[in-house]
Amino acid sequence: MKARVLVISYFFPPDGGPGTQRVAKFCKYLWRYGWSPTVLTRTIPATRGRWDPEDCSLMRDIPSSVRVIRVDETDSELKWAAHLPVLDSPHIMRWNAAAFARTKKLLETEQFDLVFITMSPFDLAHLGRRIQTQLGVPVIYDLRDPWALDGWRSHRTRKHWRRDFDCMRATLMNADGVIANTPEAKKVIQRECREVNPLRFYVIPNGYDESDLTDPFHSANHRDPSIFRIVHSGSLHSRELYARKNLKGKLRSLFEYSGERIDPTGRTPFYLLKALQRLNRRGHPLVKHVQLRLIGTIDDATRQCVTESRLQHLVELVDYLPHQESVEQLRTADALFLPLHGLPPGQRSRIVPGKTYEYLAARRPILACLPEGDARELIERSGNGWCADPCDEAAIADALASLYEAWERGDLDRLQIPSWLRNYERRQLTARLAEAFDEIVEPQYAQGVWRTAA
Repeated sequence: MKARVLVISYFFPPDGGPGTQRVAKFCKYLWRYGWSPTVLTRTIPATRGRWDPEDCSLMRDIPSSVRVIRVDETDSELKWAAHLPVLDSPHIMRWNAAAFARTKKLLETEQFDLVFITMSPFDLAHLGRRIQTQLGVPVIYDLRDPWALDGWRSHRTRKHWRRDFDCMRATLMNADGVIANTPEAKKVIQRECREVNPLRFYVIPNGYDESDLTDPFHSANHRDPSIFRIVHSGSLHSRELYARKNLKGKLRSLFEYSGERIDPTGRTPFYLLKALQRLNRRGHPLVKHVQLRLIGTIDDATRQCVTESRLQHLVELVDYLPHQESVEQLRTADALFLPLHGLPPGQRSRIVPGKTYEYLAARRPILACLPEGDARELIERSGNGWCADPCDEAAIADALASLYEAWERGDLDRLQIPSWLRNYERRQLTARLAEAFDEIVEPQYAQGVWRTAA
């Protein structure tokens, strides 16, 4: 008999993006390991922003056996949620109220062994705590980012950050289970939130789905031998290049606070373009052959960055592509660009870009502009990366020149996928998730034999 889990994910296909892919892949494979998921999510929005593009192709990952319940935030009043601190957005707090009402109704007629909540948005923590206290169902939180300890999560003042941190600590210390998606995130959360139960704190990273990389029509011959094409797929944060240049931005930066000091400009094309300018001044032959293809939701700041570099003739901007098309772009590239934020010396990154694992599985060389941390260690261990500090244009230029020389020699088509990468395949990761579910739920069942893995 399969156990049942209620998956609460504010974003879910046809929403696109790496956070959506994570929960969609879990739902795709959980049945193999004896768990039957029901998904509670938002209604499909009429309009979309840059962080929630539509990707109907991801709907193919959802088995017909998975029931998806869509809740509209207007379906209930705030009531219990009205007095709680808003962590991300007031409309998500309104959705919380509607989602709790629907969860309560579900539990009146159906048995769920566990509630699995994936965040962000972190306002869902209020929903999880109410489910625990009012409905008595075990709740496990999946942290796609390290919450208040993530440098990308900025707050108006330190006081606002402290409120966020206190909510994080209270939520995690009372959780039935917590999942971080990188070892470094778990380490820093354990250091700052010592009350979290270490026996119920897991690391389940993002990964790749082997079925996304087995297109029988794929061929490396799609590449033009005269063009050295470097591809980046995913979000760029180019607005950070200009956010603090005007008076309002400078004043805001005086008071803003985050749980980690980062240089966000590393996660833009700025330093790679600077490196290309440097090679151009040297007369390096790469500049005659290179094409930088940036795939994703292209905003005005990214266009401005490219224009200001005066290298727009080397850059192709491609708007958001469905996931399968994006994967094919990775597989037919000559090299892949993987940027992340900069960090002070001695600091380690707490996140790994979700695209890292698909980059590795695509069996293409990686220009890894990464600080110290889990992501850089994965790339270096693979042997398929050319690494540089994300905000060091000289180091990036040297890595780029070395990568180009390997391309000229024909070495890049001889790369192999390391055997350990299979540990990051989505089925393996979902098996680990099911094991975590088992550990959290089975103590409630004295017999311990109520289901078997498929």
